[in-house]
Amino acid sequence: MKKAKFLLLSFCLLSCLPNAFANKAPETFMMEYKLLYSYTEDSLERFWKANKIPQVLMPVENAVDMYEITYKGMWLDSSFVMAKGVLYVPKSDQPLAEMAYCHGTRISVAQSYGIQDLEQVITMMHAADGYISYFPFYYGLGGGEKEHIYHDAFTEAMSVIYMIKACREILPQINVKTNGQLFLTGYSQGGHASMATHKMLETNAFPDVQVTASSPMAGAYDLTGVQAQTMFIEYDRPHYLPYLLISYNYAYNVWPNDIYTVFKPPYDKDMANYFAMPRVFDYGYLDSVLPSIPKDMVIDSLITIFKTDTNFLFTAKLRQNNLYNWIPKAPMQLCACYGDNEVLYQNTEVAYNFMHPKAPHVSKRVFGKHLSHNPCAPMAIVYSKSFFDNVRKGKKKPHKLGFGRSFIMAIGIAQANTQAKKHKKKTGSVENDPMAARKGKK
Repeated sequence: MKKAKFLLLSFCLLSCLPNAFANKAPETFMMEYKLLYSYTEDSLERFWKANKIPQVLMPVENAVDMYEITYKGMWLDSSFVMAKGVLYVPKSDQPLAEMAYCHGTRISVAQSYGIQDLEQVITMMHAADGYISYFPFYYGLGGGEKEHIYHDAFTEAMSVIYMIKACREILPQINVKTNGQLFLTGYSQGGHASMATHKMLETNAFPDVQVTASSPMAGAYDLTGVQAQTMFIEYDRPHYLPYLLISYNYAYNVWPNDIYTVFKPPYDKDMANYFAMPRVFDYGYLDSVLPSIPKDMVIDSLITIFKTDTNFLFTAKLRQNNLYNWIPKAPMQLCACYGDNEVLYQNTEVAYNFMHPKAPHVSKRVFGKHLSHNPCAPMAIVYSKSFFDNVRKGKKKPHKLGFGRSFIMAIGIAQANTQAKKHKKKTGSVENDPMAARKGKK
């Protein structure tokens, strides 16, 4: 009898999940939208030419309007908070596919709008080729409420989903039609965020938002395994560790007293200064003054409990935000580079090896033996858009590139590999490697 009651309660909780979201939601999610810029095809073509963006890979087929978006999104406690984003709308009379791009790691609260932001150029590339393109800032960034929680799957997904829902409220008002296709992608933290969004949408908590395909790029999907290893080795981005600790403490109250007591002197005072709002600083500089082995900035007892206590709240929450161990229903392409010095490519391998046996529609592109994190991005972005283009056109094997595009990509990757190899041989460091700024530093 007790077992029957338990099963009945479990079924009720699961079946009521979508209603729980709906019942707490406001009637509308859009708070304000404002047209910031209108880009003509000519102006975009000039920008493409000036920045050497090849139209054979990233064509300009539409003029584009850019909007600043203020919307309501769900927070951890199911309340709704104000969030910000950028909407890029192609000027077209045809029904259009939608694409959400999730950005990489950002610390400063203030964010720029428009194509002076490199990741928004990626979003614009999709819009210029006929995708309604969403660029949500994660909660707490770009002028939104709360503080950003670094690598938190729930808030990442909510910021994306509710921006999509909000923008869909205004698309009819600006005479834009959708064709029912929704694509998700992002690089670095955006890889984690786009996968988190895909996973959330397949819980059916949001039946009005259905994912068509996703292409997460260079994401840390195995936070407690592969990516956790970077705490204990010479690492290019040591500031990721304090960002993660401080974020999780803000969200989950891991250290009820003072979070900065987990850092050894002088890093306790340094972190309190650097991570104080509005967090306006050069994280490249921060990486240069932090220990090259991240664990050396925190107290020994924290390392011990992290290694030995699986119930430690920080470890448990980190494990909760792993994203490699589920099975996508919609097609997914995973992209990464072997030479990635920030988000280890094994994150992608672990996710693929878990997913692919049960989901053959999950494919991967791991390439670039010598390509570190930043040089990897342009190639991964082309692969992702090509994948979306093929799905949009209804191709049966969307991960397969045509001969022409495959040839161009092979040449591009080979040239980038050669340049990276020469740079490493000449300088002793990979491209954009902040470790080069602190050689000999302990």
